[in-house]
Amino acid sequence: MPEASGLVADLGGGSIEIVALKKGEIRHSVSLNYGHLSNADEAEIITALTQIGWIKSFAAKQLFGVGGSFRALGSAFIEREHYPLPVLHGLKISSDMVMTLCDDFIQSDSALDGVPVARRRTMPMAAKIIRALVDIAAVRRVVVSGTSIRDGVVAINELNETQRADFLVAISQEISGASGRFVGVSDALKHFLQPLTIGRKPRFARLLDVACNLADMCWHEHSDMRGDLAARRVLGLPVNCITHKERIWLATVLYHRYVGLKQNKPHPEEMESLLRSKRRAEALTVGLALRFALIFSAGTCDYLKNIRLECQPDVMRLHIDPSARALFDSHCQRRFIDFAASANCSAEVIYD
Repeated sequence: MPEASGLVADLGGGSIEIVALKKGEIRHSVSLNYGHLSNADEAEIITALTQIGWIKSFAAKQLFGVGGSFRALGSAFIEREHYPLPVLHGLKISSDMVMTLCDDFIQSDSALDGVPVARRRTMPMAAKIIRALVDIAAVRRVVVSGTSIRDGVVAINELNETQRADFLVAISQEISGASGRFVGVSDALKHFLQPLTIGRKPRFARLLDVACNLADMCWHEHSDMRGDLAARRVLGLPVNCITHKERIWLATVLYHRYVGLKQNKPHPEEMESLLRSKRRAEALTVGLALRFALIFSAGTCDYLKNIRLECQPDVMRLHIDPSARALFDSHCQRRFIDFAASANCSAEVIYD
């Protein structure tokens, strides 16, 4: 999370390190001798945290929790709340829910449901520290880190500048190179779909870039299973610079890229969660756009160069070079109409 803003707390066995970040830059830091193996009174912990004035005055909206105790907190939240995506990294838990969980963990008769067995003995102490910090800092949410300091050290020393800038884009490019059928297709898709980014936020352009890189990742799978498999692979993508909502958005895109609008195909249940209807509709549009472009071009970049997209508020225009006219059969026409309709646009085709 290279541009993170908020407090970072690394809770270990004998200490807790707290850092204040603004857009990835360190503004304050402190280390206190309280960890999940400590035997301290909660009042003592509260006094120590209160004496660090910037913890409250920094007015952070979120606390990034690093370490096994925070991961145990996340595991308990996922199990107790039946959270739909069982991925710890990037999991967001409201401060009210964090306080509720910590209140339970501290009780002597708590069953510690959802807490990994190896963490149950020390979770009450960890809960006292987390509860005190969340209360004093007055953050709105805790964001669980599924990684640790060692992962950061590896990233600094092993990744190149491009990978560090956006590892999600970098790894999607690697997947494209390893699984794509033809060279240059992902770049041709980006060029064709670039008009979709007009007037949208940079995060949409970033995810569209990644979707184009992943668009052919399951071409070699059975046609009845491609959508389901592609969506599941995105949900389980082993990268951490992606939010839960972004995972589901990309999974939805890849699913519709292979399935289109069919209703009788298998799909992960997680696709029905977390996203608002507007974002889900947006993902459908991108998926249908990829499906149209790749089927029209037979998955090659040469034919993609023969079409151009023009997006107006209410009209989606497809410009086709006359040399590729024969490729635009009734099936392709239907797919283009579906794509345009998903964006609440009428469809126009121009041969020029």
